Amino acid sequence: MPDPDFRIEFGSDGLLPAFCAGFNAGFVDYKYGVQMDEAQMVKFLARSGIDLKQSAVLLQRNDDGWRGAGVALIALEDGAAWCSGLAVAPTLRGSGFGRRLMEAIQVRAAAAGARTLWLETLVHNTPAQRLYASLGYQPRRDLLFWRTDARAGQAHDASDLHAANVQEALVAAYAWQHQPPAWQRSQRAVARYQDELWAYKLQDAGETAGWVICLPTAPHHPGQTRLRIMTLAVRPGEQQTTLAHRLLASLRAHQPDTVLTVINEPETSLFTAALQDTGFVEMDRQIEMVLALQ
Repeated sequence: MPDPDFRIEFGSDGLLPAFCAGFNAGFVDYKYGVQMDEAQMVKFLARSGIDLKQSAVLLQRNDDGWRGAGVALIALEDGAAWCSGLAVAPTLRGSGFGRRLMEAIQVRAAAAGARTLWLETLVHNTPAQRLYASLGYQPRRDLLFWRTDARAGQAHDASDLHAANVQEALVAAYAWQHQPPAWQRSQRAVARYQDELWAYKLQDAGETAGWVICLPTAPHHPGQTRLRIMTLAVRPGEQQTTLAHRLLASLRAHQPDTVLTVINEPETSLFTAALQDTGFVEMDRQIEMVLALQ
């Protein structure tokens, strides 16, 4: 029997406060969670490509009326959908609301023409993994989080790395991708940050041999520069492994006092060994999962 104190609705401009409250309530204890006001939420939704009209919010009635208590956020493009976040307030977990939110967006995504729904879950988040598996989601690959502290342990040569035009890099780098990137690092997703991105190209014997696109992020400590690597690519061919190492080593030398991070790099990436060799440390990982909708 439906509970009169709870309901699920899909997004509209008028529900933005509820989405914001539901997001904050659901991610209050999440490992990488942030709390946002409405202006920050609007920016986050745009940056993530989230379609609020297809996303669902869990509303809970209290003495002050209805308030957001959870969300399921979704992005749609080219016949695929991506759940960018599922969260329910801690006091309501285990009551089936997460399942109801997921089922709601699955129906909505399928009706909008999506054939698949993708998501990621942290490898240690076993309750989420159980939920997604029970809904039919299949694991595809592990996506790794990497980070390096400022100052490389050994000297590298940065002379072959040069600043590049971001638009040119967005086109050229994605033409050299050796496997599909995670959703948040697709060409379309990265291009949403275009005005803030930095791009570099690696020169080899006078020709371009690699690309790296970075996003400056907020420092964790005053005066500390941080860059998130959004895209990595090297020229296809027998020298890919060597070029991958040169690209990352050159970037480290070019930004010696910068903390560099990478999120959602496939474990099977040709850059894995190069990341390890140039001082990056695996900090976490997610499991990429997919559900066939049609």
